[in-house]
Amino acid sequence: MIRAPIFPTLALGALLSACSPTEHSKLDGAALIARNFSVTQEVLTNFQGVDAALRADCKRAGGSGAICSTYRISLINEGPAIGAEERDWTLYFHSVRRTLRLLNRDDFVLEHVKGDLHRLVPNDGFAGIGAGETLELDFLAENWMQFESDFMPRLFVVDGSGAAQVIESTDSDSIAGLVLPINHNNPDNWKRTAADNNVLATAASRYADFGSEPFPADDRWRARIIPQPSSAEITGAPVALGTGIAVDAGPLDSPSLHAFRQRLERLQLAPTGPGAYSVRVKIEEAAFDSETAGAYRMQVGERSAEITGYDQAGAFYGLQSLLALVDAKSRTLAQVTVEDAPRFQHRGLFLDVGRNFHSKQLVLKLLDQMAAYKLNRFHFHLSDDEGWRLEIPGLPELTEVGGKRCFDLSETRCLLPQLGSGPNSDNNGSGYFSVDDYIEIVRYAAARHIEVIPEFDMPAHARAAVVAMEARYRHLKDAAPERASEYRLIDPQDDTRFLSVQFYDDSYINPCIDSTYHFVGKLIREVQAMHAAAGAPLTSWHFGGDEAVNILAGGSFEDAPGTDAEKGDVAAESRRKPWSNSPQCRQLVESGAVASIDELGEFYARRVSVLVAEAGIPTFAAWNDGVKRIADAGEELATEKNYANSWAPLFWGGGDESVHLAQSGLDVVQSHSDFLYFDMPYEVDPEESGYYWASRHTATKKTFSYAPLNTAQLAEVSTDRDGNAWSATAPAPEFAERVRGIQGQLWSEVVRTDAQVEYMIFPRLLALAERAWHRAAWELPLVEGQTFSAETDAVDKRALEDDWRGFAAALGNKELLKLDLGGVGYRVPVPGALAENGQLLTALPYPGLALEYFDGERWQSLTDAVPAAAVKALRARSADGRRAGRAVELVAPQPATTQR
Repeated sequence: MIRAPIFPTLALGALLSACSPTEHSKLDGAALIARNFSVTQEVLTNFQGVDAALRADCKRAGGSGAICSTYRISLINEGPAIGAEERDWTLYFHSVRRTLRLLNRDDFVLEHVKGDLHRLVPNDGFAGIGAGETLELDFLAENWMQFESDFMPRLFVVDGSGAAQVIESTDSDSIAGLVLPINHNNPDNWKRTAADNNVLATAASRYADFGSEPFPADDRWRARIIPQPSSAEITGAPVALGTGIAVDAGPLDSPSLHAFRQRLERLQLAPTGPGAYSVRVKIEEAAFDSETAGAYRMQVGERSAEITGYDQAGAFYGLQSLLALVDAKSRTLAQVTVEDAPRFQHRGLFLDVGRNFHSKQLVLKLLDQMAAYKLNRFHFHLSDDEGWRLEIPGLPELTEVGGKRCFDLSETRCLLPQLGSGPNSDNNGSGYFSVDDYIEIVRYAAARHIEVIPEFDMPAHARAAVVAMEARYRHLKDAAPERASEYRLIDPQDDTRFLSVQFYDDSYINPCIDSTYHFVGKLIREVQAMHAAAGAPLTSWHFGGDEAVNILAGGSFEDAPGTDAEKGDVAAESRRKPWSNSPQCRQLVESGAVASIDELGEFYARRVSVLVAEAGIPTFAAWNDGVKRIADAGEELATEKNYANSWAPLFWGGGDESVHLAQSGLDVVQSHSDFLYFDMPYEVDPEESGYYWASRHTATKKTFSYAPLNTAQLAEVSTDRDGNAWSATAPAPEFAERVRGIQGQLWSEVVRTDAQVEYMIFPRLLALAERAWHRAAWELPLVEGQTFSAETDAVDKRALEDDWRGFAAALGNKELLKLDLGGVGYRVPVPGALAENGQLLTALPYPGLALEYFDGERWQSLTDAVPAAAVKALRARSADGRRAGRAVELVAPQPATTQR
């Protein structure tokens, strides 16, 4: 089977040690394992709903909903034997599924450490591992494992002295060679349940999807601007840009002009001599009456173009539209007349750098592309359980401890390893932005008319901050006890037992203590100062607020021993609400300041809104969890403007949650995870990477089909995560007045590298931009009570398909090459193919990319003359031809038939 890695990978280290026998004898068991062991990980059985014994075992072990899968870690000893006496070591491994039991051995003790970190400790029954022996470790894990990226690299061993060593064969950000195919043990392992109706992606299924009808045969794509303008009229044939484009942009502010010229150079369109195409920019601020910045008009003629912006943003966006009319391959420019204005004031992209750190260079590259496609809000998720990523003057522990991972069980020097980082700090598990880095990012964004919205997620998802401030407390408690407690984030008397969504039991800051708000106030002041230094005042503060729950208190569990076969057994004392045992929080409830423990999240939101308002920051934001019990935002929050990101999947009622937020007086930024989370896989193929709790497949076309105002209509054109139909009902028309905009999200639990970020975001970002800027004709108006499902036929699906094909033609023929020129490693699509009458029929989701085939020995260009029988595998290349996408293996074609 041909299994090319999804992303560029590092070569695995040599599996055989080069040591002599004498040198081997000097190594202890841990060192021998680290140097000589190879590892594979594989799914054994995913939950299919039919294995009663597995479900009963899962219930007793405390699995959510009594739903479990099984998987195996195989340790292959390719070095000398490790004797029974050499058991003074511990094996640590990462698992994004809570691993509950070791099933097939009694010579190890399994322990859950924190988050995704687990360990196996050999006991007295350990009999050693012989040379050439494979040690199979079979585990019971909560829920299911359907994509190979569920497995993590960098297993490590710790010796008796506490020294940690990565198993060398696993020391890579790639899982190629480390993870066996999902269907290795069972052809149905890719399914979540027996009733899973998704279609497994194959060459044939992709062909059926992509090749249902041809792309437009004309060249209208040359005049298609992404995102599509309000109106555009073709006025002539494309003109040649022999010596580039010369811009007279007198009224445009200097930073924006510099940003535009940088893009012009990247696209190799900077003027190189006389005869360059002439562009003149004007600004007429009184000519357009709108609260939403960015309107413009443009006339592109044979020898020159004129752009009139109705504000600075409009002039800048007009220049971006001019470049959208360029075919960089032929160096031609379409002639059009354009009138344009943005649809929403909030056109956002979210990047999580907490779970895995991502570089400043990547952030600047994202800002470049956001500007090119007229996105204007960069939601910067700078903290989470697994990392604090911004230097805060006066609180060095936040980055020295909270911004670094290493193996330190006391967590005085760093956070524990998580998410495949292993025990060392030399990968993207560690890292942070300095004050100067952040100022540069904010200034760079402002030059491109992008607002940076910082987020520090609290009161949940805050373990990095909690651990860092505890390190500060321990450092100062004897010498300066008053200073030590100033920014402490926990009530030390709170012994509530809980488990967070990410499997931590110590990751929530306490909303009932004053030092929490001293910390938040300090944070606001320091970040505000950075924005001031960048010349871009801080105008929005996002406090996070999501998932402050004890998952063990939910309906998927019951007090042990329980009788419900569909609930996991959990000790009763572990099923309390967060902060239930905090004396400080009990005192607040008893005083009447808070109605109940359940409302502490909203109590936190209200107090933080006061700090934000006092700082003069007008806009306050949260994920919908953090403000879901706010009844009247105007009365309860101190800030002038307030919005929430509505993220729940639409098939789980995410549209209703958006309506509830609007009825509470909050503006809504539509962020629904089943359409707008770019950490979800592109397709139902276990070789793709991504989390998939909300969607098994989010192709660029699916994001393009999103309807931000009438999300109910999406029930007609999409399925739930299991491939089944769902239904939704439209709200009243006034709901649309509360929709501030839309936003795409990239969470990074399984996105370890910058290259992976680019793969996951692009080209989906362009579809996001289309929906944020332009309202399509197939988007239906809101009619209160109108219900949509697979059985209704209100959406003009012909219009949707035609619109997509026009967009896809522009994407494939023009924009992908521009991404290449911008250094963006977008996902090259996996082709569809079908053998028919001895010929190979192929299809891609967008045109313009070359295909290659593998004949069993080498890759070469695919032409119409190549017979289907010669093709063993197929792959596409990037628009510039420099990168190959993931290959798909073809089944043996059927013999040709005689046509009648």
